[in-house]
Amino acid sequence: MVFCGKCGKDNPIGAKFCENCGATLDVAPVKQRTTYTTGNWLSHEHAGFLPRLVAWIIDAIILGIIGRIVAIPFGTSYSYGYGTGYETGFNLGSIGTILTLLIGLAYAMYFEGGKGATPGKMVMKLKVIGTDGRMPIGYETAIIRFIGKFISTVVLLLGHIWILIDKDKQGWHDKIANTFVVKE
Repeated sequence: MVFCGKCGKDNPIGAKFCENCGATLDVAPVKQRTTYTTGNWLSHEHAGFLPRLVAWIIDAIILGIIGRIVAIPFGTSYSYGYGTGYETGFNLGSIGTILTLLIGLAYAMYFEGGKGATPGKMVMKLKVIGTDGRMPIGYETAIIRFIGKFISTVVLLLGHIWILIDKDKQGWHDKIANTFVVKE
């Protein structure tokens, strides 16, 4: 529909003049927006601390394996063989940390932002939704949520523990990003 700025009437797509008042309609190309499913997700039960913790553990294992594989060529794996002369590659130190951070961000953006749930949440049958009911939440909201997780973690994990006492079972990162985690 094309909205008339003069009288407020919705006109058919492609109309050049308002059917109601005859005003010239602004037919600027409209950017295609991501389509979200809305509504019914808000009626789902909010997920509590324990299922979210189990989902996080699953995701941490997956990211740990990915991190280990990525670290091999750089010699940044500090586990079996470290300090025994079996290290190879280059120790990139802080670059390895930044690379790990970027992998975690990409993981959150792809799965939470684009699919609605990380593999851990999928196993636990959880979804991340917007407080307005949209799912998936989109890449921008996933980035905000990812940054919020650092805030939740840095302050003695209080942002995660908050899930136990919040009436909507939101952590600080959920409140920052305007999201809920719900059961499927």
